Amino acid sequence: MKGGRGLVVTGVVLVAAMVLAAVAAPLLARYDPAAQGVGPVLAGPSAEHWFGTDRFGRDVASRLLHGGRTTLLATAAALVVVVAVGVVVGAVVAAAGAIVDRLARRLFDLLVAFPVMVVALALVGLWGPSLRTALTGALLVLWAPFARLSRALVRAALAEPLAVTARALGAGRWRLVRHEVWPRLRGPVLVLAAVESAQLIGVVAGLSFLGLGAQPPSPEWGAMLQEGRAALWSAPHLVFAPGLAVLTTVAGLTCIAEGLRDVLDRAGQAMPS
Repeated sequence: MKGGRGLVVTGVVLVAAMVLAAVAAPLLARYDPAAQGVGPVLAGPSAEHWFGTDRFGRDVASRLLHGGRTTLLATAAALVVVVAVGVVVGAVVAAAGAIVDRLARRLFDLLVAFPVMVVALALVGLWGPSLRTALTGALLVLWAPFARLSRALVRAALAEPLAVTARALGAGRWRLVRHEVWPRLRGPVLVLAAVESAQLIGVVAGLSFLGLGAQPPSPEWGAMLQEGRAALWSAPHLVFAPGLAVLTTVAGLTCIAEGLRDVLDRAGQAMPS
């Protein structure tokens, strides 16, 4: 369990550092992220400009910090909605009748089969490029894995002898879900949330990199990667800074997911049968 906990701690430290930097961006950033000409054009990292400047003379460090607010806070808000909707829908389906369960299961499987990026691209094609459109496309699909997981765990828990006995003694289904099932849901839901949040960050940054997400001059990590691509060889700091931010965040979330999975697996093996 030690290795799993170490991964969790490492992941939490990495993600917390990125989130705190994004939240404190107004205090940490030395310049307005949209202000042009605050330094020489395409200047390298220095004491004045920690990550250099871009082709408009904007401070890359300030844009990186404020871009974190756009990427991370938008992703976090979307993830809260996805988890809440998915878990509630899955629990409702599991507690409903057989016909509702069968139809809902097919819907979940259908949505899970759709790549998030494809759905987001379809909405961008209909409504035009924007970060809100990209997140909406992701929301339409990403709740389904949580609903499928919630449904499976709730049904398994309700079928256990202890739950069957409690129902025979008069306990309602929702009481069982609240007191018996929810404690078992928390761990797997947290693991899936870490995995899906890493995917969501990749989708948001990827669409912005393609010019279909956040639009200039808004600072966003994927958009910054796209802007720096043209000057990759002459000014590699333009790609290094946002690329490192995305990599660090996704690596931290992956560590959390893998560590939690390891801890839960070992805890399950340690439980007496």
